Amino acid sequence: MDILSEGGGENIMYVDDEEGLAILGQEFLEDMGYAVTPVFSSREALRLFSADPQKYDMVVTDQTMPEMSGVEMAIAMKQISPETPVVLCSGSRMSLDSPGVSESSICEVLLKPEVFDRLPQLLSRLFMHKSDR
Repeated sequence: MDILSEGGGENIMYVDDEEGLAILGQEFLEDMGYAVTPVFSSREALRLFSADPQKYDMVVTDQTMPEMSGVEMAIAMKQISPETPVVLCSGSRMSLDSPGVSESSICEVLLKPEVFDRLPQLLSRLFMHKSDR
């Protein structure tokens, strides 16, 4: 594994209403050296984030979920902690220019199925800049 893709224990919330995908995301990121909190509901993710926003260095979320979309959740999280980056995973063509995305704290849109191919480099880039702050 490339040294740039190894985490330093940063805590990532991984949100997907499909439990299997959330657990897969958790295992993938933990293997890279990140601490991961898998969450299976956008409402539960917002509740956990609201209770302790400083706990999370980043949120990775699916876009299409019941109750609240990933974009809606990211907008709510931005109100609580504007500096926490959110990565949106989508099965449909979305970008940072898509409606609602620019108002959120979404820093990147990853299209399925290439999420796990692109996530290591994205995390390296984001956390490398974090240490420069």
